[in-house]
Amino acid sequence: MKTNTHTIIPENESHCVWMDAGLVNYKLCNCSFECEACPFDKVMREQHNTFAEQAAMQSEHISSDHRIVRENGGDETDFVQRFLSPLQSLSFPADRIYFSNHTWMKSMHDGTFRMGIDEFLAQLIYPVTGVAAVHTPSHIGRGEPYAWLIRDSATFAVHNNEKGIASMINTRLMEHPSLVTNDPYGEGWLMNVSCSVKTPFNIKFYTSDEYKDFIREEVEDLSREMKKNKHSVGNTMFDGGMRIENIEKFIGEKRYNKLLLRLMSPH
Repeated sequence: MKTNTHTIIPENESHCVWMDAGLVNYKLCNCSFECEACPFDKVMREQHNTFAEQAAMQSEHISSDHRIVRENGGDETDFVQRFLSPLQSLSFPADRIYFSNHTWMKSMHDGTFRMGIDEFLAQLIYPVTGVAAVHTPSHIGRGEPYAWLIRDSATFAVHNNEKGIASMINTRLMEHPSLVTNDPYGEGWLMNVSCSVKTPFNIKFYTSDEYKDFIREEVEDLSREMKKNKHSVGNTMFDGGMRIENIEKFIGEKRYNKLLLRLMSPH
């Protein structure tokens, strides 16, 4: 049910069988489709006997789908592990340093420092459909944004870790934004910056080995966040609809955007 492009009924909500039967406009199930324990179902069946059979068929269909999810899909923990598995085997080049906002800096031969995002963030923020950056030369303070990664649903700022002057931006990203996620340590770099100090290490940073431990903690945090999700998942949803194939669909767009914002803020 939609008005213009705004969804009135939240996506992935569990419709009451009487709603799907067309007898009530809006009612979400809070009994896990155990209709025999639902007082609303009891009243509706007493008052609308002619629709009882239709609602019962809808209930059986939903309950059947629910069993398919559990039988074919396995335990929710298995799904969380499957989604997170690619993030647990990442490697990080040793020729740069890393920061808690999932960015890196690499010393260049001309005395500047090249900056970009790590592969952990690259996998989570995929797909990037556009990239914007400050003009050169621009003074960038510590903690200020210097680039913006655009997804279909939101735009996310990449923050600077050490004050300096933007000396070069990766103009290829304007036409090929997918490089940011496809090759974050190579052709997907974001900007070169001239720093006011020789070693821009005034905030906490990690070597590649240390960063593996940090990422391990990030994966654990992400696992806990995903396990807050109470919806059943698997190849078949309750209504036989779209399968859940990534973390964003698992926890929902709104929570996923908040997650990306948290990851991209120094912490």
